[in-house]
Amino acid sequence: MSSEKSKYTTRGYQTYILDRIRQLKGTNLLLELDCGLGKRFITHKIVSEIFPGLRFIIVVHSSSSLAETIDYLRGEYGGLDNELGELSSRVSSGRRPSVLKESRVVVATPQVLAGLAKKDMGLFESFDALLINEVDTLIRRSGGRTALVFPWPTLLSLFDDKWLIGMSGTLRDDHAIFTQEQVEIRNELKTLTQHIPNSELISMNELYGTDVESYLEPTFVTISPVVDVRIRSIARVLDELIRNTRSEIVNQLVEGDNLDLIDGDIRRVHLMIERLPIAEELKGRYSGLLLLRKYIFAMPPRQFLKMFHSDYLKHYFNVSQLRKALPRISAKVTRAFQISLKYKKVLILTSYLEMVSQIQDVLEKAQVRVLTITGKKPNKGEVLREFRENDDARVLIMSPVGERDLDIPQAEVMVVCDSINTSKTMYQKFKRTRGGLVILLVYEGTSEERKVRRLMQRIIERYPWSTALLESDSRCFSE
Repeated sequence: MSSEKSKYTTRGYQTYILDRIRQLKGTNLLLELDCGLGKRFITHKIVSEIFPGLRFIIVVHSSSSLAETIDYLRGEYGGLDNELGELSSRVSSGRRPSVLKESRVVVATPQVLAGLAKKDMGLFESFDALLINEVDTLIRRSGGRTALVFPWPTLLSLFDDKWLIGMSGTLRDDHAIFTQEQVEIRNELKTLTQHIPNSELISMNELYGTDVESYLEPTFVTISPVVDVRIRSIARVLDELIRNTRSEIVNQLVEGDNLDLIDGDIRRVHLMIERLPIAEELKGRYSGLLLLRKYIFAMPPRQFLKMFHSDYLKHYFNVSQLRKALPRISAKVTRAFQISLKYKKVLILTSYLEMVSQIQDVLEKAQVRVLTITGKKPNKGEVLREFRENDDARVLIMSPVGERDLDIPQAEVMVVCDSINTSKTMYQKFKRTRGGLVILLVYEGTSEERKVRRLMQRIIERYPWSTALLESDSRCFSE
């Protein structure tokens, strides 16, 4: 085995973590280490230096993450040479058993690993440990009777005799699982320790007292209210329809003596909607209204108006008049455009391809060099490289694909066009730029603004070490 490249120096908190892992050899571990603090470096140290005689399987949650992990372990850090192999869709089925026999350290995706293990567990007998990257992705966030996503119930049972090390940037969120006909809101760490038994936790809290604070990149988040009185009016009508429908749902639960199913927590109506003993029309109407409200906050007007053609909505909205009144260009697109002109490198996140296209079109008409990454882009790595290295490529627009995997510290500012109500997911979005400014666009005076302000408060409380909320001031972005 060749020597490790010398350009990387182990930091104090990393030394502390590695010493703890060395002491706890053979004991299942959960490591919480925030984005940018070197989980891949820790992984490399474990497999190449701390335990060079052990055989490891490193499990990553996607093919893109696998390619990047292989590149880091082999190209950035070095020291593994021919000891490193991969199990992914890029490797033919006939070649996979040979990879396991020839490699001391194997990087695998869960699906390929599970398929091989179910066919022949004997291929894995000589491996000592399973190192799970982004271990929080094992957890089912909502729905289903199992707490873990496929294929992890199978994988953990097949590898229950191996040493398990799980790493994640955060282990502080909640998730929902069904127990019989009830739903339980559970802490994700509780679920992980249940399925990775007898595990020790090394958390961010434990790292204070080391030099970790010197390496935390502060992220400053601000909410930028976007004024659009027409969107606000539509949203308020939808809010009222949602409240009324929810009241109908609760009334039906009361009539059927089933109110205990939601246990006084209104969030459970949404989480359990398909399982509640209520009329199917109510289920469909409630889910449809929630989705429609999401669309009006996240899509250009001409796109979300296509969802208004139903007999129920025709009682409350005149689609023809709305089509005439609403602009073609979303007010959020205009705000994103204004912000993009003020910075040299801008990352814009949006949930829908229609918004990607409209933002791109507006910026390109202003002669701004724009790059995009969506699920339709096969050359994601090349696009990222151009954004990072080409000064003329000023704006990168991304749909949700790959947000968790990608590190883009070159961006001076991140613009988030629409937010989901999950603190962990939003925090992980913020950390893609490794610090700097994040601007959250919200329609002023709507339930979206109230939701995002609550969301930001939860993020500050759960991840206080590197996030600060700046007072919003829409005047900063006015023309």
